[in-house]
Amino acid sequence: MNDRSRAEEDLRVIRTLMERATIYRAISAPTALVGGTLSILSAALIYLSGYPESSLCRVIRPREFAFIWIDVLVLTVIANAFFVWREAKSSGRPFISSGMRLALRAIAPNLIVPALFTIWFLKVGFLGAVELELVVIWVVFYGLALLSTALFAPRSLAMLGWAFLLSGVSVPVIANAVEGLPDDVPNVVMGLTFGLYHLIYAACVWSRKRDAGEQPVDE
Repeated sequence: MNDRSRAEEDLRVIRTLMERATIYRAISAPTALVGGTLSILSAALIYLSGYPESSLCRVIRPREFAFIWIDVLVLTVIANAFFVWREAKSSGRPFISSGMRLALRAIAPNLIVPALFTIWFLKVGFLGAVELELVVIWVVFYGLALLSTALFAPRSLAMLGWAFLLSGVSVPVIANAVEGLPDDVPNVVMGLTFGLYHLIYAACVWSRKRDAGEQPVDE
């Protein structure tokens, strides 16, 4: 009976989330703008650090590379929490709602591998120059995390998830097929996916919203 009650509650929450898909898409757009902008700036910072005439005067090391992108993640999560809190406050709903708990349960399994791999990289992995492998793990599992919400999230988020997943799995194939790739490939991949993809997503969401005349049309 407990399992049945929990399943019924999950179905109710999923229906509620699907009804609020437009609201959550509206929240995800400014979050994507923040994350995309921070990612582009971080990628540019890392790229420019490799030039002798750069004001940084030194190349960013592998562990510093990882910490920069972890900082981007933390700042983006904080921004997303603020947007969710603001929307919940304006609509009179609790910040940690049943919908948020369901979404976190769906996403959480996809965070285990990248979290463990990142910890390993920061401890010993950085010595082996495996930044590209770290980036592939981040990109692929971020895509899987987005796809895990496809049952109740806007279709646009699922499409973004597929873009990340396909880009992530294609990187090793390209790396094996092309010889003499430059050392900044990991940084380029991060700037392209977490930077450019998020900016395109935000622009598309706001463009569709404007074209729809503020009507709640799902994507």
